[in-house]
Formats: sequence, C-alpha cells, structure tokens
Amino acid sequence: MQPQSADGASRDPTKVRRNLTYDQCYYHPAPLTRVHGQDVRTRSVRRQARIARREAALPSSRTAVSTPASSGFLGSTSYLSVFRETPRLSKAPDRSLCDEFEQWRTKLEYAAARVVRLASAIPFYLEQIRWYYDKGRFTVIPAPIVLDSLSQTVAHMESHPWNVTGNWASIYSDLMAATKSPLEISPNTSARQFNSLFTGPHLRFEFIGFIFAMAGLSVQGRFPGRQSLELGNGEKMDTDAFTTEMVLACHHCIEVCKQNSHVNDLTIWMRYMHILLATEVLGEPSERVYSLFGDLTSDIYAMGLHHQPSDHVPFFLAETRKRMLAVSHRTDKNLSTAMGRPPRLPHRYCDEALPLDLPDESLFEEKDSLERFLQRLDDGGWNRDGKFYPATLMRMRHILSNLREQVLELSLGRSTHPNYTKDILATYKFSQTIFNRIPSRYMYTSSCWKEMDAIECLARMIVRLEHLFSVLQLQRIRCQENSEATSDLLDTCLEVLSIVVDLTGQYNIHEIKKQFAWIYLLKPRSEVIRTLSFLVSWVRNTVTEAQPSVMVGACLELNNVIFKLLDDALNYRPPLGSGQEDARLRSVDTGQSFEISIQGTRGDLPSDVFNIGLASGESLSWLDDLDFMQTSSGLSLM
Repeated sequence: MQPQSADGASRDPTKVRRNLTYDQCYYHPAPLTRVHGQDVRTRSVRRQARIARREAALPSSRTAVSTPASSGFLGSTSYLSVFRETPRLSKAPDRSLCDEFEQWRTKLEYAAARVVRLASAIPFYLEQIRWYYDKGRFTVIPAPIVLDSLSQTVAHMESHPWNVTGNWASIYSDLMAATKSPLEISPNTSARQFNSLFTGPHLRFEFIGFIFAMAGLSVQGRFPGRQSLELGNGEKMDTDAFTTEMVLACHHCIEVCKQNSHVNDLTIWMRYMHILLATEVLGEPSERVYSLFGDLTSDIYAMGLHHQPSDHVPFFLAETRKRMLAVSHRTDKNLSTAMGRPPRLPHRYCDEALPLDLPDESLFEEKDSLERFLQRLDDGGWNRDGKFYPATLMRMRHILSNLREQVLELSLGRSTHPNYTKDILATYKFSQTIFNRIPSRYMYTSSCWKEMDAIECLARMIVRLEHLFSVLQLQRIRCQENSEATSDLLDTCLEVLSIVVDLTGQYNIHEIKKQFAWIYLLKPRSEVIRTLSFLVSWVRNTVTEAQPSVMVGACLELNNVIFKLLDDALNYRPPLGSGQEDARLRSVDTGQSFEISIQGTRGDLPSDVFNIGLASGESLSWLDDLDFMQTSSGLSLM
C-alpha cells in the first residue's frame, strides 16, 4: 500500500518520513539508517561523513561493531596477508555499506520507490554513458547495442512520461511483469529486435540495473568526488554519493532478478558491471565483491557460457558472450590473487574460443559487410591491420590469464604434491612461451609513447606488467625451491622497474597522472627521500630482533635495502663538468616533468636519473649481503 496524505493522495515513501517538500527531499545517502534519538547536529555530521571521499573511513550510523573490508581468509598471494600480524597498523576503513544494503533489503516499499525515481533519470545516464564510450577505448559491451537501446528507452520515456511521485507502484509492477518473461532469441534476431525485448514498454530490471552500474562507472571516471550532479529528475547529489547509490540500486535489481528462475545475457552484463562499480566503491578486497563474483560465476555456468555453441544466437550476441567470458576469466584470476583464494572459473572447464579481433561496429553489419571484416583476420583471429580494438585487449589479457591460473595453482595448492617440482618447471617453460601467442605488433616497447596515443600505450604496458606479475610470483616460488633462481628474480624485478621508469617520463599526461598517482617514483625526488627516510626511521625504532615474529627478519632485511638505496641517492656525486646532466637532475628534483629514454629492459636501465646507479653491476654489490631466502620465505612481496 502506498502511504496516503490527509487529502487521500498517494505519497512517495522516500519523502513521507519528515513531511518534506520535493525540493527539500535530499535523501542521499540512505536516510533511513540513522539511529532514532540522535540530535540533529550528530546526524548532519554523519551524513557529511558518508559522502566524503571514498578513501576516507565511512563510519557506520549504527552502534553495531563495524565490519572490516575483508575479514575472511587471505592466502599467500594477497598483499593484505602481510599485515595479518599487525592488525592495529592495517585496520581497513569500513566501506561495506552494511546499513545501506540492509535498508534496501528490508524496506521494500522504500527500495521500490527509490529504484523507480532513479530510473526516471535515464536521459542523464545516457549522457554519461555516451561520454564513457566516447572516451573509453577499451569497453566490454559493444557500444552500438548499449547506446542504441538507451536511446530507444529515452525516446519511449519522453513520449510516455513517468509519474514517479503518484504512480511509482504501478510502474514498479510493470517492470516486474516484464522481467518475469524470458528473452526469446533466435539465430536470425537482429540487433534492433534484440533491443526491443528489453526497451520501451518491455523495460526490464536487468537492463535498468545494467544502466545504473554503467552510469556509476561513467560518473566515477568523469567527475571528481565532490562534484555536484543534477540528475534531471529534481535530485542533486555529489559524485561519491551517486556512485554509492548506483551500487545499492543495481544490487536491488539483481535481487529482484534472482526471484526468477531464468538467466540471460542482460543478467550477466548487469552483474559484471555491478562488480566493477562495487570494486570502486567498496574496494577490491571486499568480501561483498568476492561474493558478487561468485554469483556471476554461477550465472555463467547456468547459462552455459563456458561451453556453449554459438549457432543458436546471432553473431553479435555470440561474440559479446565470448567477450564476457574472456573478461570474467581475467577478473577471476585478479580477484583470486588479491584474496589469495582459488579461482572459481578455471580454464580447464571452459572453451578457449577467443572473441574475434573485430571493431565493435562490425559485429552488427550485414552478412556481406561482415564477411569483409572477417577476411582481414589472420588464422589466429587477430586483425592484420595492427589496430588496437577493445577485443584486442580482451584477447591478450585472456591469454595471459592462463599463466596466472597456473601460478595461482602453485602458490595456493599443496607444495607436498609429488609432481610439485615438475609443475614448477612446466609452468616456468610455459611463462617463457605464452607471449608468442600474441603478435609482436601488439607488444609493449619503450618507443610506443612516441608513436601511439597514451591510452593505447598504457594498455600495452598494463598487459606487459600483468605478465611480469605472474612471472615474478613464479620466480619467487622457484627461489624457494632453488636459490640459483635468484638472478632470474632480480632480472624480472629490474624489468618491472624499467617499465615504471618509462611511466615516469609520461607523468605530465593527464590520463597517466590520474591513473597512477599512487606510484611514489612519479613524485618529486625530495618527497620520495623524505617518505623513505621516515619509513626507515620508524622501522628501526619499532621493529627489533627481540620481537617474536616471523616477519621481523624480513622487515629488517628490507629496511636495510631501503637504507642502502637512500645512501646511494644522498651520497651521489655526478661527474665533473656534466652541466647538462646537472640541469636534468635539478628538473627531476623539483618535480618537473621529464622524459626518459630506455633502450632495453635490463642492463641499460637509466636509473641514474634518480641518483641510484641500478644499471651498473658495481652499484648492485650491496645485494650480495642481502639474505634473499629469508626475505622470500618470510614475506609475500606481491
């Protein structure tokens, strides 16, 4: 039943609580989660705290004990597992939104009215998602199917406007009825016919939830956290509040869809995008995110996407399914690494058919035009033109996820297995050859920054770093079995460092600065030295060998490494007469942008830019005194 006013008119339950007018109804985030009896000042302070930057702690509005971002098991590959022995130093802020999720789950009338009101802002979402596809080079769902269906939805809502204040219950009921109907798809279904199944009068909760998640990701990438947004339906909220609300609203749509027994493509899209947005809001180590991905995996298996012929669906949908499976594989391995838990989407149970290396628009071409695009592919399914499409990146990362899965099996599996040593050797050989499956024209090189746009170079670099991450973890395992593998571990570390140094030369580019502001090497040299000096001093005064902890030896050993690096940097004396070099170093010292040219990835590393001669064998002599076996066995470096 809808609440009734004194004159008998229906009233929006999201505004009944305090007799507010429409303009006064500023109810984000989660107005019903406050504790009754608190004074107005306390409530105001807590509301402001919730909409602060997400990296700040989000205090709970209830008196219950807050739930940490990750309270479950963390395996050896999880960087968070390092801090298990010092919880007072690593207590994560509560970003679980437990109160808000509980409100949406229990206050069904509020949730229904809220979803309808948020869905009425679809024109605003179309604007943001269109920006997302205009600026985003590497999206997942092909742009035409998303933008065309959104445009059709906006056109229908403009011709049939919603009365979200007085008729929200009827609108919600219509959405529920449409969602209960299965999607009927045949091999001859066109893109327009497919769109008509979930737009216009057939608007469904799966598509609405997908829109919520996409809009949240778009706004999160477009605006700063405290940017005020006008949704076009009378509401205002800042960026952080909006993205949080999109997580909650999309989650409600998912819960509604779970009441039906059928799973479809829209369900998979909605779940995957919701996971991406929830990761931004809740953090990657969140137990809720981990649980959400488990639900996505269950739906993938239920639909048979892991082992399903594509001859009973149209070409564009078959390729989209391959893309979804590819990105889900990659997300599965990354999440397993972050949590230190076994993968839930193993390659051994899935078809290895990669999505074809085609541009998004070609998937919707007529048969003759599509055939011309297919003729441009080589035998491996790569485009011969060397173009870097979204599908190109998906293929590369999907291939490398095979290596990550094998490394995870070695890291998280039983080291007492009789074939463990043989498996290490086989995986090591596989790591040296897997890159051969990717054409050389798509490899990362230092020179690509001068020849291509920054986003494409960044994509190539990330793929290379993903490969090196797996190799580095594998080298650490090899070092535990054979100390002679230490040199290979150092070579891999230097290769990673050389790529990061490459990145420092591009820090003046906005896209780079925004994505990698957390890398300390990108900060001014003086700030790096101050930070490391403070760290060394703190460790020396806090950690002692007398403390009964297996981490102490590793901490002290790494502290010695940092101490020696600081000595090299502070005691550095440049050759006399190198005026040009002095000027270059001064520009680095003041934090100005600079360009570094790297000819290779190992012996010719130009680390002298930072006044630490890592390139010379003489400067690395202090490494001989470092107990690598103690460090690698006592500390999870990655």
